[in-house]
Order: sequence, then C-alpha cells, then structure tokens
Amino acid sequence: MHNSLHNPSAHRLDIREYNALVVYNSGAERFQCSHQFHHSAHPATSTTANLQHSKSRISHMAYQNIAIAGATGSLGPSITRALIDAGFNVTALSLSGKTDSLPTQIKTVKVDCSSHEALVKILTGHDALISLIPTPWEQPALVDAAIAAGVKFFIPSEFGADITGNAHAAALPLAKGKPETLDYLRSHRDQISYVSIVTGLFFDWALQNSFLASLEGGLTRVFDGGDLPVATTTYADIAKTIVAALENPEAFKNRPVYLRSATVTQNQLLAIAQKKKPGVQFEREDVRTADIERDASERLAKGDMSAMLGFVAAAVFNPIYGSTKSAEDDNKLVGIKEMTPEQVEAFVERFM
Repeated sequence: MHNSLHNPSAHRLDIREYNALVVYNSGAERFQCSHQFHHSAHPATSTTANLQHSKSRISHMAYQNIAIAGATGSLGPSITRALIDAGFNVTALSLSGKTDSLPTQIKTVKVDCSSHEALVKILTGHDALISLIPTPWEQPALVDAAIAAGVKFFIPSEFGADITGNAHAAALPLAKGKPETLDYLRSHRDQISYVSIVTGLFFDWALQNSFLASLEGGLTRVFDGGDLPVATTTYADIAKTIVAALENPEAFKNRPVYLRSATVTQNQLLAIAQKKKPGVQFEREDVRTADIERDASERLAKGDMSAMLGFVAAAVFNPIYGSTKSAEDDNKLVGIKEMTPEQVEAFVERFM
C-alpha cells in the first residue's frame, strides 16, 4: 500500500478488512469466535516473577507456555521472534494451519474458533494468551475459553489509542469492540489477569505506508501545519513489552501500559526524506484535521469504510484523542528509551 491516506476513496472496506488490511494487523487471519459466553467456575491464579535479563531466565519465569491468536499479522513476526529469543514455548492458533511468516520453532495448531470446547482443549496447558486478531469484538469468546482452560494472563488486541483513559478515543469507530473487551476483562479479573498496551501510532507501519510522510517523494498531506508531535512505538518495543509483561506479570497486570519509542512531526520526517533524497521532488498539501474528520464521519454514515483512514488521522493528529500522553514511567518499567533525533533519522532511513 502506498500513501493510502492520500487516496481515501481508492477502496471500499468493511470493518474487518479495515482492521486486517489497513491499520495495525495487516495479513492476520480473521478469527470469528462464538459469541456465546461461557464462564469458568475455576478462577485462574496469577504467579509472581522477577524480571530477568539473561537467556537462562526461563526456569524463573512466571509463565512459559504462550498461545497467540492472529500471529500472522503485522505485529506477529516481531512478537513471536522476541518470545522465542526469550525462551518461551509458543503456540500459534491458526484457522488455516499455515504460518509461513513465523519462526520455525513455533508450534502451529489449527483451530475452529467457533467452537468453545475446541478452543478450551487447545488452550489447556498454556499460561498466557496474546490476541492479535483484527476483529477485537470477537475477543470475549477468547477470554471465556482462556478462563475455562486455566490460562492465567490475557493480552488483548488493544494496541493503538488510549481507550482506557480517554473517552473520546474509546468512542472512535476505530475502537469498535475494544472498550467492551476491556470491560469484560475487568469483570473477570478474579479469574484471569490482563494488560492493555497503549502504543500510539505504530512507527514501522506509518513509515511503510507513507502515513506521516511520503518518503520516496511525491505528495504528503500535512496536517495542521505539520509540527504537531506524534507519539509512536516500534514493533520491536511492543514485542519487548510483551516479553517483559510475561516475565513479570505482577508489575503489569490489570492496567494499561503506555509506550513511546519516538515523538516525531511530519515536518521533521519530510526534512529527513529531503536530506536523504536531494534530487527527488517532494510536494505537500496542507489540510486541517477537523476537515478530514468531518469528511470521514460523512462518508462513514454512507457506508464507505475507506473513511476509517480519516479517523486514523484524527486519532493521531487531534490532541483531544490523547496521542501525546506521556509514557515515561512505563517506558522505564519495560526498559525502553525514547529515540533521539539522530536515532529517529537512522530508523526512518531503513524505510527509504
């Protein structure tokens, strides 16, 4: 996909296509789980572990056996590789049984996600379940199966805006199913622990898809002057956070964790691109975020799901949605250091 935000009417998407193909989980299988909720009578117990930093730490982990739903999406390869490198046993739940993009050390299990009993059977023996599915409204059924199977920890597909601390963000069409999943997890926290990971914009995704700047030249839509600071997180830092949460669940459980790898502006990224490609022509179209959001609302009301990209822009560039919330304390918890301008430039260059 190239500069998709700048051609918003190029394709009509339904909400599943939008989540699966456009934003945060490109390529992930669409899990369609049963909506019949089954409640476990046996609360799962949480174990405490100290955060370790050596490859030999596996014997001291609180959790060892990890299942992932939706591992073939854009986040999946980074997360699965980090888990394998940290010494976890990883099982990928797949509708098709095919996970060619994942490390060979991962066990793949074909699942019938519509069957509660089948999910429970597969999840039995696992300590934690990570959801990367592009249909977050399906997650309560995963929670039910995890509880029934004795899974202790659940990481929902909540990555992105702060829907926990920002009611405006929670009301965005982008967030469909996410607030309900968190409410469901809160109501079952005596049976299963969870952590909600708030990342802001995925830095890798934004650069790969010319969302903040067209790095190869051509037209970039510049929002509100281009100097608004945008909070971003890399795939690698998200993966690092998940590993840390599974190694030290007591420090992370039942709360949101706020991350930030880099704070950037559109003008900063365009300046980097122009510096690296001095012979290339870069054009800009100045737009107002309020106009883009209003247009997106009108098109969505007519059933045009490509309008969702306008809401992504609103979530990123309209401060009311909390995209610049501080992540300093949780960065320290995970061991993430925000990039310097020089490190941002080096990271951006990888995508040019």
